[in-house]
Amino acid sequence: MNARFVRTLTAAALVLALAACAGPKGVRITNNGQSATTAKTPVPITNFTAEQIRAAISGKTFQYTRNDGNGFVTYNADGTFSFQDDAKGGGVGKWTANGTQFCETWGKSMPECGVFKNTGDAFFAANSRLVEMKT
Repeated sequence: MNARFVRTLTAAALVLALAACAGPKGVRITNNGQSATTAKTPVPITNFTAEQIRAAISGKTFQYTRNDGNGFVTYNADGTFSFQDDAKGGGVGKWTANGTQFCETWGKSMPECGVFKNTGDAFFAANSRLVEMKT
């Protein structure tokens, strides 16, 4: 075989090998031609009423994400909460719900208020994103 033929054959083998890598990998299980994974139905973003806010958070623990920190917070039915921030440590605060407004007072800071929203996978409460911790 001449060198040109070997180079062409090598290039063709390389192209075929790369083409084999480009497609889907693993076993695909289908359900009558549909994906076996359940498609999530989009949930419209909704503002909660004060009653819905209380029912959503009272007695529950959430992982929170904020511009100024991340950690865990437990909201008590009496309007208090305790938190453990990843960087700043722990503390306590107060929360209130009035109409669609949710207010939190972290330690000795001024209250932070905003609309309490449900996005389907998380809550947005004042300046916090809350994801419920399931036990």
